[in-house]
Amino acid sequence: MKEQPNYYSIIPAHVRYDKELKPMEIIMYGELTALSNKYGYSYASNNYFAELYNVHKKTVSTWISHLKEKGYIDTVVIRDENMTITERRIYITAPYPLNHGEGYPQKNGEPIHKKTEENNTRENNTSINSDSDTSQIFQLVSKELEMIQSPLKIQELEDELNLIKGNKLEITTVAINYCKQNKKGINYLIKVLRNWNNEGVDTKEKALAKVTPKKKKSNETEDVFTAMKEKLGVNE
Repeated sequence: MKEQPNYYSIIPAHVRYDKELKPMEIIMYGELTALSNKYGYSYASNNYFAELYNVHKKTVSTWISHLKEKGYIDTVVIRDENMTITERRIYITAPYPLNHGEGYPQKNGEPIHKKTEENNTRENNTSINSDSDTSQIFQLVSKELEMIQSPLKIQELEDELNLIKGNKLEITTVAINYCKQNKKGINYLIKVLRNWNNEGVDTKEKALAKVTPKKKKSNETEDVFTAMKEKLGVNE
């Protein structure tokens, strides 16, 4: 069963730097976050991941089991009236929010109570607004430039976004559009943001000034000839 993600993948620090995880388990976790954003869970089979990463299905099963053992994912098996397995759902467990903030899945796969979510939203308004901007930026990068597959690049981009002192969504949007116009990818975007952070670009206007070509000065040679004509009294 093919399941193509339409959202960016993200690997939080507590997963990214877990020394007990294999590199491919970390990458697979990122893939699961992308697949889970549409419905709040991924229904991709072991065969899907085996084909995606060119490994045996048993290897995929081992990765999933380890991620579940670590508490990073939870699985729910759906059966029909004959107790035949019809679907497996893989949920990303807290603290990673799914499906645009619709709640974290519990062990039974159901989201937390809406009231609890609303309380958390009020208590962490500043943090959530910042996370929302970052989420929009990653979505924009995936749509306009490329899907970020490397955990290292995700971290590099996050680092630069966190250093932006102004409205990071507006500033980064300018940078993304600039990269798109020049057919550049994520590496170039990171360099642009790093340079702007070093130069103190903290407003959309300053960012636009960086990418807007300056008007060419009047041709000095033409000015010289004009002055000579005036001096000599030559008519046009």
